[in-house]
Amino acid sequence: MNPILLEMSDNVLTALITGTVAIVTTMITATVTYRISAKKDSAAQIAAVKAELIKYHEKNRDEIRDIRQNDLGEIRKDITETRDDITQMGANLQNKISLLELQQVHTREDIGALSTRVEKHNGVIERTYRLEDNDKLLEEKISVGNHRIADLEEEVRRLKDKT
Repeated sequence: MNPILLEMSDNVLTALITGTVAIVTTMITATVTYRISAKKDSAAQIAAVKAELIKYHEKNRDEIRDIRQNDLGEIRKDITETRDDITQMGANLQNKISLLELQQVHTREDIGALSTRVEKHNGVIERTYRLEDNDKLLEEKISVGNHRIADLEEEVRRLKDKT
């Protein structure tokens, strides 16, 4: 338990109890003063009233101490429960962080695999462009060859016709 919280709760309870005792004591003193002035009793009666007042004050002090101890016990219990709740939330938060870190590792692996596939695909595209360029060059060479063959066949035909 946090000693600062306990000290604060002790101080708050003490202030409340002290205020209550002061009010009750003032009321009793006023009552005693009224009794004494109204009846003009003897010194023995005044002593009896003072003894009654002291006895009442001691009884209240004991009751207040018991109430304070009960309240402190409840406050300590509440603080312990709050501490346990905070500890549990911390553990839950740590678990969620661990899960997020694991998901991040898997995401990085997936991105790495996808990058490899993209690189392979890009390699295939580059080879396709080169093959298309080579195809155009070969088509041009075939076209030139076909023209040359046609020219040669024409020349052979001309030569045959001349002969």
